[in-house]
Amino acid sequence: MTAYIIGNGESRKGIDLNTLNGETYGSNAIHRDFAPDHLVCCDKRMVLEALAADYTGPIYTRSDWANDFGKPNVFTLPPFTWPEIQKWEHHWHCGSGLHSVWLALNHGHKRLVILGFDLWGINGKHNNIYKDTENYQSSEYRAVDPSHWIPQFERMFTTYCNVRFNYYVPQQWKKPDTWNNLNLHIIPVDSLL
Repeated sequence: MTAYIIGNGESRKGIDLNTLNGETYGSNAIHRDFAPDHLVCCDKRMVLEALAADYTGPIYTRSDWANDFGKPNVFTLPPFTWPEIQKWEHHWHCGSGLHSVWLALNHGHKRLVILGFDLWGINGKHNNIYKDTENYQSSEYRAVDPSHWIPQFERMFTTYCNVRFNYYVPQQWKKPDTWNNLNLHIIPVDSLL
C-alpha cells in the first residue's frame, strides 16, 4: 500500500488531501484541515492542540512526554536504528515531518509519496501553510535552515533502498546537491492538482 507523507510546506496548497488513495501520515496542525491516519506532533503544544480539537486517530510524539497526556491515542515515536552521533542524527533534532517519514517506514510501507516538504523558504521567509496562526511563526519570520532536514532525508533514502520514494516538489525547486544518485524520484507537485 502507498503511504502519503504530507508536510506543511506551501506547495501543497490546492491539493485535495481527501483524494489520496493510501495510508496518510501528517504532522502538527494538518488536523485542522484533514484527519490523517497517523498524526505526528513532536512538540507538546501541538499534541495538546490536536487533543483539544478532538482528533481521535493515533498521535505520535517524543518519548520524553508521550505518557504525560493520559490519552490512549498518544504513542511514542519509534527510535532510530542508527547511531546518534552528529547533531542532525539525533532523534531530538528530527522534526515532525521527518518523523512522519520514519514512522511510515517503520510501518513497512514500500512506496512513499512525499509532498509539502519544500525545504526552502520563500523570498527568505517562513514557508509553512499554517504561518500566522496559533503555534506557528509569522509570515515575516526568516526561512528555516534546512541543513538538518537534507541529511536526515538522505539517511532515509539510503537506509531504505528497497522503498520507492516519490518526492513532489514545486516549480523552480532546487534539489540538494547530495541528493544526486539517490533512491528518489522527483515529480512536479502540479501533477497532483
